[in-house]
Order: sequence, then C-alpha cells, then structure tokens
Amino acid sequence: MTNSVTIELPSSLYRRLAERAVARQQTPERYVLDVLQAQLSPEHPYIELILSRSGPRPVIKGTRIGVDVIAGYTQAGYTPPEIAGEILPHLTLAQVYDALSYYEDHRDVMDEMINTHTATYWQNRLRQEMGEAAGQLLGD
Repeated sequence: MTNSVTIELPSSLYRRLAERAVARQQTPERYVLDVLQAQLSPEHPYIELILSRSGPRPVIKGTRIGVDVIAGYTQAGYTPPEIAGEILPHLTLAQVYDALSYYEDHRDVMDEMINTHTATYWQNRLRQEMGEAAGQLLGD
C-alpha cells in the first residue's frame, strides 16, 4: 500500500505542469512522480549536465571532467581502475563507472560529441571567434 500526500500548487504552476503532462501523454500525477523520481533518485547519480560553449555537456558532478573524456580513456585502452587510480586519482571508481554507464545509455549522442569536438574543431572555432589573434596563438 502506498502512502498518499497532498501538495498544493499555485494554479499557474499546475497549469504549466498539466501542459507538460499532456505533451508527454501522461496524467499530471504521473508526470510529477516521474519528475520527482528523476530529481530525487537520478539514474546517474554522479553525472550532471552543464552548459558549455558547445551546448549541454555531461560531466562528473563537482568537476569539469566530461563523460566524453572518461569514454576516450577507455577507448584508448585504459581500464576504469587505471582511470580512477592513476590518470584521474581524484575520481572514485564509482564516478568512472557511472560516467561509462551514462556513455552507454547515450552512446549515439556521446559518439557524435566525441567525433565532432576534435582539436581541429576547437582550433577552427578559436579562429572564428578571435580572428588574427587566434592565428598567432596557433602558430599560423
């Protein structure tokens, strides 16, 4: 048996909530439960999305280390214990595994991010934003 609690919301907030629920083909109650579940018990407790210059980027909470960086190390042949123990010793093994789990859950998006944001990509972006000054920095 589940316990039931009533929470009162301002009508304007409830309307917004109901609109989003309809868009997801859910009842407002189901939508609220899903939102609260995601916030209070996230699927990836060590990962957060931050806004970077290139858009949202999943990183290990409290760091700026991207999931793409962890995935890159494993693609280069490093094991999770090596990453947590030697390469990035300030991370726990649980953080590394959660980053890899996030990568697997979002493989298509993550692979596109990894393949798009190469050193050449960032050099070209720097040239666009800084003009001639970037050329001097990059040795053009």
